[in-house]
Amino acid sequence: MNELPFSPRIDRTYPKPKLILPPGSCDCHFHFIGPQNQFPLLENHVFSHLQFEDTTFSDWETMQDGLGLSRGLHVQSMMYGRNYEIALHAQCRYPNRLRTVVNLPWDEITDHELTILTESGIVGARVSWRIEKNLNSRMIDRLTDFGWSIHYLVRTQELDAEWAKIILATSGNFVIEHTGYPPADKGADSKEFNFVMECLETGRGWIKLSPRFSNQDNFPFDDTNEFIFKLTAAAPDKLLWGSDWPHPQYFKPMPNDVHLLDMLLDWIPDEKTRHLIMVENPSKLFGFPPL
Repeated sequence: MNELPFSPRIDRTYPKPKLILPPGSCDCHFHFIGPQNQFPLLENHVFSHLQFEDTTFSDWETMQDGLGLSRGLHVQSMMYGRNYEIALHAQCRYPNRLRTVVNLPWDEITDHELTILTESGIVGARVSWRIEKNLNSRMIDRLTDFGWSIHYLVRTQELDAEWAKIILATSGNFVIEHTGYPPADKGADSKEFNFVMECLETGRGWIKLSPRFSNQDNFPFDDTNEFIFKLTAAAPDKLLWGSDWPHPQYFKPMPNDVHLLDMLLDWIPDEKTRHLIMVENPSKLFGFPPL
């Protein structure tokens, strides 16, 4: 039997960043993978034809130290399906340093289980266009009643009208991951990016800044700049930043995480605005304890 090929390996080098982050800075989008002998990936997930290297708790600590980060929002990888064992384990291991977003068995979970998760530090549910066939408005309302935010992984170019309507009507806070994957070649006035701006206009929508939607294969990813500038001009108090470490399902040349962090110097040159996005906004939305 032939061994499965690996997805692109991550860059585990951490040169000194140009950007010196303030205490309390939070990476609002990363994933733990493995160790897979303890936390195996879902069988028959979307990329089961590949192997993925382990990126464990100690690997994450090394990455955080390398970038100068203090906190993180762990977003459970969809390669774990609806099994949130690794997410809950991580949250219990780092009760103050982590907050967590999970994939749920939507129609089966009880209020008692949701209470346990909430008390442990789980703060949100992830909704992926690759996993969910339909959006469950009743369950979304139920989770926001628990104080959770709903994290939408969608590609705005493929977003249908019904999903768009439900997302904009989310009863509590909601987050658009990866800047909504707008088509970079259409520019920041496209109908796809206008949807992202509509999310901000609700007053309940938050956007995770990411260059993941760039059409460029490598740095500087500057075809994303006009999108980020428009967001920061409109609502800097509703923006978050995420590294996407260890970049699962990324099939371009693997970016260095320090270089991704340093993009903030170009994206957000104002230090007070960076402090808002890196420290104040995640603390407010996800309820991190005081340092």
